[in-house]
Amino acid sequence: MSDLQIGLAALGASLIAGIFVISRIQEYRYRRMAEKVLPDSGKDVLLEGESAAQRSEPVFEVPRTPVSGLSESAAADPVVEYAVTLRGTHPVSAADLWQGLIASTITTRNVRWAGLEAASGRWFAIHGPSEHRFDAFAAMLQLSSRSGPVNETRLTLFSDEIRALAQYLGMSHEPGDLPAALAAAEALDRFCARVDVLFGVNVMFPEGGEPSMQRVRSVAEAEGLQLGEDGVFHARDSQQRDRFTLAHRDSTPFLDIDGDTTPVSGVTFLLDVPRVGDALAALRDLYAMAGRMAGTLYGQVVDDNNAALGARQLAAIEKQLAGILQQMEAQGIPAGSPLALRLFSH
Repeated sequence: MSDLQIGLAALGASLIAGIFVISRIQEYRYRRMAEKVLPDSGKDVLLEGESAAQRSEPVFEVPRTPVSGLSESAAADPVVEYAVTLRGTHPVSAADLWQGLIASTITTRNVRWAGLEAASGRWFAIHGPSEHRFDAFAAMLQLSSRSGPVNETRLTLFSDEIRALAQYLGMSHEPGDLPAALAAAEALDRFCARVDVLFGVNVMFPEGGEPSMQRVRSVAEAEGLQLGEDGVFHARDSQQRDRFTLAHRDSTPFLDIDGDTTPVSGVTFLLDVPRVGDALAALRDLYAMAGRMAGTLYGQVVDDNNAALGARQLAAIEKQLAGILQQMEAQGIPAGSPLALRLFSH
């Protein structure tokens, strides 16, 4: 049995100990059943004409000394990306590339672009149009997300779309190894499914003593939580990234309405492990906040089976969480990193 399997078995045992774990493995399966041949049907801000400055797609950047306002880019990683290269007989500007993208049907979601300076041998990340000229471009498609791994149809279509773009730019087209990319996508997806978990804690209130929506909201805001447009409270770090969330136990959204007397039977704190850089500290903060809320609102901190949680159970969970984080680190996908944020998104 591998270290990963041992860790997962211990993680399963922690369910009995207290804090509940929600695996997204089933979500992966259900989403795939509902997906069409091409799963990505979301809006493409590039094709809608939004400027590069307004776009906020994360990229695999390695920040170094800027050259003409550009940032040096990491090379394509075959473990997580399928790369198609475009090469020209003369340098082509990033502005020409961007114009070609706008004129094409290529979706930019989960795709990053880089340009090669042949003289220096350096690749630079391309986020939008510029007059900087490159001898080659690389289009890199992410192999997996929470929607599942890319399939052969998606990879083939992507390569064909880049071929059409290469013709538009007068460049050659060099597709990546399709079978290798398909195998990498499946392997990456299996790993991500194993570590893609939520840790959660419930605060339940006694029948007849439920606090109102307004009361819960007041306590949450006093704890520094921010109510989002999704009707969920967010604990955010200094860069406004989620550390954990607080939601109504039955998924009813909290509304920004004063005097809401709707009773709340319980709330759930959730920690999305792969997307949080300080997950261990966030778990401790989450548990401490749950305890304070329970004390203020006369509730009880429990797991998903309504079993009370204590410090011993929390210690067991911290140990298992540390194991998951070590697995991600060893795989080169540290929790909360730009790469993790890309892989553990829809």
